[in-house]
Amino acid sequence: MVVTLDPQTAQHLEAYQALSSTERELVTQALERVASKETSDPAIETLAESIAGRSITRTERIQLEIETLSRHFQHRRQLLDTAISASHVAQILGTSRQTPHDRVGSQSLIAIKENGKFCFPVWQFDPTGSDGVIDGLPDILKALQVSDYSKLNWLTRPNPYLDNLTPIEALKQGEKERVLAEAKVVGAI
Repeated sequence: MVVTLDPQTAQHLEAYQALSSTERELVTQALERVASKETSDPAIETLAESIAGRSITRTERIQLEIETLSRHFQHRRQLLDTAISASHVAQILGTSRQTPHDRVGSQSLIAIKENGKFCFPVWQFDPTGSDGVIDGLPDILKALQVSDYSKLNWLTRPNPYLDNLTPIEALKQGEKERVLAEAKVVGAI
């Protein structure tokens, strides 16, 4: 029996199949949570209705969850596209393989775990910077009171308070104090 999928479902299936096994498991868990809800949070329903002008069906909620998760994983892959392994970091910095892990723990380097291994964005390294990273980056990492993934997002997105430079670009231009002031309010309620 041949099953023909509508274009949107085929696109979702293709995006799902492009994910790693870990990502597919996370998507499956999230979809199970959404699909198992008989009713959603009334506040969310009210917000969705005010935005869409109507209530959102369970099927639409699942489709929105798929689209959101797909965009999230695509963005994550883009952020880590030029990331390097701990071994490569150790080679670049002339240290042991353990040192990059220790520096993640002390917040003098940023890395994201991907399939159980640290991935280090290459943009943070600077041969003229202290300890081989962009000057000021460790102070910024310590000031940011959010997850490492959120730190990575914040550091690489244009910031209107930094003249639309990314915080990384501003650090490279010597704007440590301005970036630090912004970093201190990230995650503050």
